[in-house]
Amino acid sequence: MSEEPKRTYTVVSVHDETPRVRTLEIVPSAPVSRPAGQFINVFFPEPSVPEGKAYSISSAPHEEKLAITVKAMGTFSNRLSSMRSGDSFLGSEPYGFFYSEETSTPLVMLAVGIGITPFRSLILEHLRDAPQRDILLCYGNRTKADIIFYDEWRRTQERHPSFRVAYFLSREDDAECEKGRMDAPRVLAFSRLESTEFMLCGSIAFVRDLWRGLRAGGVPEDRIYTEAFFTN
Repeated sequence: MSEEPKRTYTVVSVHDETPRVRTLEIVPSAPVSRPAGQFINVFFPEPSVPEGKAYSISSAPHEEKLAITVKAMGTFSNRLSSMRSGDSFLGSEPYGFFYSEETSTPLVMLAVGIGITPFRSLILEHLRDAPQRDILLCYGNRTKADIIFYDEWRRTQERHPSFRVAYFLSREDDAECEKGRMDAPRVLAFSRLESTEFMLCGSIAFVRDLWRGLRAGGVPEDRIYTEAFFTN
């Protein structure tokens, strides 16, 4: 079996999103093709994980800079999160297919925490290519301070009437947000159209439970797209 192609990614800027989440703008040593919804595998020589760890690309393909958004949790993420401009790491080419090919049917995106990262790329790409498509982002966090890209979502809603956000907070009351954890019945109350597609991203447990709930609520399997990750 041939070794996975690797290239060097150099950090050119770092932006704090929340107290524990940072976005790293990175430049690859060779050009990469990056459709929305993809990820790269990151490799470090010290940890005993030769296959690397996957990180979703949070920048849209039409944006000038490639970016990943990282939460400081675990060996890989803590190391990435601590990087500064000029630091570099080894990574793979972008991989994966997490994308809706429809352009006119309603789309509901469900995420918790750091699971929001591929949706930034997807939302910006959809709004550029199919601005008339109705998109609802249902996004769960513990507190309002944990909401990643909060200011950007507010500006995006102001510019695009077809885009809406429903926030769910499990440990804080806020007039702007839904109280409690996100679940399928509450999501379906926002969108009951038969043509609606659903995209889920988060921990394995979150994706599993929401998938089962949507199916029990009558959503056809071929209208649910999923991407799950380990939490440690």
